[in-house]
Amino acid sequence: MKRGIISVFISLVMIALATYRLWSLDQPKVGPVGDGEIPQFAYTSMYVALAAGIVCLVLGVVRIIIEFKNKGEGREN
Repeated sequence: MKRGIISVFISLVMIALATYRLWSLDQPKVGPVGDGEIPQFAYTSMYVALAAGIVCLVLGVVRIIIEFKNKGEGREN
């Protein structure tokens, strides 16, 4: 049960950080750098982190469900 909860928590943190990075990348910049054009590959790491967070969230929920089923049947891993 603990592993499933930790997996869900870590995946939510990954999703939140990727979402924040996507949001902050599109915010207007001031100063000498200004609002230059952002290359497309800059988004790749954020989309990969977002996808990994979603996959980890699903796996964490599946792990919790499997542990509940095993506990109900009297088996332990």
